[in-house]
Amino acid sequence: MTGVGYEAQVGVLGSILLEPGLVGQVLPQVRAEDFTSPVYRTIYQAITGLFLEGKAVDPVLVRERLSGIGAIGETLYQIMTLTPTAANVEEYITELKKQAALSALREIGQRLETVLVLEEAQELVDRANGVFSARSGVERLSARQLVEDFMDRHGEGRHPDYLTWSLPKLDDRMYTEPGDLVLLGGYPSAGKTALALRFAWHMARKLRVGFYSLETKASKLGDRSVAAIAGIDMGAIKRSALSDADWTKLADQAESMAGCTLDLIPAGGMTVQDIQADALAHRYQVIYLDYVQLVKGHKAGNRTEIVTGISIELHQLAQTHGITVVALSQLSRAKTTTGGEEVAPTMSSLRESGQLEQDADAILLLYKENPDKLNSRRVLYMAKNKEGEIGKIYLDFDGRTQTFQESDSTSEVVSALSAEGRKAKRRMREPKGQQMSWEELPDKWDSGFPFEDTDR
Repeated sequence: MTGVGYEAQVGVLGSILLEPGLVGQVLPQVRAEDFTSPVYRTIYQAITGLFLEGKAVDPVLVRERLSGIGAIGETLYQIMTLTPTAANVEEYITELKKQAALSALREIGQRLETVLVLEEAQELVDRANGVFSARSGVERLSARQLVEDFMDRHGEGRHPDYLTWSLPKLDDRMYTEPGDLVLLGGYPSAGKTALALRFAWHMARKLRVGFYSLETKASKLGDRSVAAIAGIDMGAIKRSALSDADWTKLADQAESMAGCTLDLIPAGGMTVQDIQADALAHRYQVIYLDYVQLVKGHKAGNRTEIVTGISIELHQLAQTHGITVVALSQLSRAKTTTGGEEVAPTMSSLRESGQLEQDADAILLLYKENPDKLNSRRVLYMAKNKEGEIGKIYLDFDGRTQTFQESDSTSEVVSALSAEGRKAKRRMREPKGQQMSWEELPDKWDSGFPFEDTDR
């Protein structure tokens, strides 16, 4: 099949068949209706169906799915033969969208020639204008729609359904929604992976969660998870020396764990596009990346340029698909004062790219309160929170069971000061923020990890 516009349709389909990993990149940009050829539209629908079912996309499976269509195998072969390279898929998509818009406008023009009523003509003109606005990706919310939407979302009886993190103090101050990008930064051995696992298991009680690990094997993440959830000593797990009491603890939590929709995915060598394609195929609502500096960039450049590109792609992934992205990040080496005292990290401590600071909706920084103390409490500093307050939460960390618990008291140094002294000390030593700060709350919380109900 040849003709104006068909070359772009062939290019898009051929790129996917030659490089199945591109389907996650193509799917958000191309609709089945963009294919003016019924045969090509049917092939694209078959590809989309396989992808959304989590199945592999290749010519053999596409042919099997379309086995009722005559000569489909020959058509697929021609499509692949006529596509010189999959590297130009973005250009093919652009041309495909242009041709789809032209086709829609031609149809509207033909109908305009036959209408007899002005109102019908106006409706067609409006449709034509809609083609142009859709093509440019422009969305509008009128003042009236804004007010109506606000009243609908915040009216009587409405309760926003924000994501929770299993830490009540964090839940009360961070209003995380689908499509947000959250960064969890930490120094090596601060416990950011353990804390991220806690968050992920908690969210997986209600949502579909994918945990992409670019650093740690899934089996090791599984060991940490069992230790934390069942309260089993990590040493006993690593030695395979579980006692009868340990097996009983695991049995008590096994059903709850199995009921969580959480997948642990080894992701070494994956790009953001690879992760996006996999996340869409498995319909994840929340994804974790451990950690962002290990995500493979698809463009050449220095480390700052590569991480900048990764940050932008993660932001687009979250916003475009409504997936909450929680990306872990290493922090730059800790700075010290002239007296040798370690300075608390700030947003600028995120390693290798200031773009991470710009793109994130919220930034959490995890570090030791006293770096020289083996069993030091952890500080979870909410350094950025676009729609809430910033501040700190103190956490007790038990490395034996990989568990965190909100500390039952604030720092001894801080609590010994007067209210004015505390404010002055924070001004001198804590990172400066442009948002409100909230006082540390010393009350103890009673919560297991993560299956006791800690939701607000």
